Amino acid sequence: MKYNNQKNYFAFIDESGNSTQDRFFGLGLLLIDDEIGNFYDSMKVYFDKVYSIAKTQKLKRISLLKKQEDIEQVSQIANSSKRFELKFKYINFTNNLIYKDLIEKYFTFPNVRFCVLVMDRKSQEFSKNSLDPWDAYIHRAAMLLANNMKNITPCKICVLADDLSKPSNIKKSFEESLKASIVSRLTKSSISNNEIFGVTRLESHASLLLQIVDILLGSVMYDFKKESGLISETLALRQEMVVEKMREILRVDSLSLNKTFHKPNYFSIWKFNK
Repeated sequence: MKYNNQKNYFAFIDESGNSTQDRFFGLGLLLIDDEIGNFYDSMKVYFDKVYSIAKTQKLKRISLLKKQEDIEQVSQIANSSKRFELKFKYINFTNNLIYKDLIEKYFTFPNVRFCVLVMDRKSQEFSKNSLDPWDAYIHRAAMLLANNMKNITPCKICVLADDLSKPSNIKKSFEESLKASIVSRLTKSSISNNEIFGVTRLESHASLLLQIVDILLGSVMYDFKKESGLISETLALRQEMVVEKMREILRVDSLSLNKTFHKPNYFSIWKFNK
């Protein structure tokens, strides 16, 4: 059956704190429709600026090592397979103003939708719903997607998720597992006019929009960690101004809350408690 008002979305998903050693586990979901081209072009400007700074610093480092005749470290840099990407954890004193501007620009796109789910491993609710890292990702990502799809029905969605290593004991692929879990949730909710038409994994360095999810998710997770005393003074000096810009735009004192904002665009923070 076709629906005249059906919309197509790309859904970018990233996680934070998937290690059982982390206090908080978070999932970020960016939903974007045919506005994706203009959005990408706008975000690319900030990528280029941060990349330029990182490249300059790298060249200065190599030049210094050459002067010190430290050929071993120069060789390590040359042989490194690490790819450049924007990440919340890479915010520092040389680039935080650019990340701050990126946050401000993000909120000028009224049709993008972002939702973050945060779980506290020390909470009673988490212990009742404890899952291993693989299951936690699959089931919570499916829950996050299905709940958001209810609000934009009818729709078709292509899921693009940050790469996740599959445990050796799991037979189904990530793509099969996530799609099956989403379809199951939609079926239980009696929502039959939504469709997942594709699921795939991407390396985050290959997708700028996955990197944007990391920054938005990291900003929210920052305040959850800050509230629990997990943000060092050094980190605060580097990253606080970026998170403060988000608080300012959303008109809140902290992002550690349960709240959905509809202006300047859809931005939902879901503190999992059941």
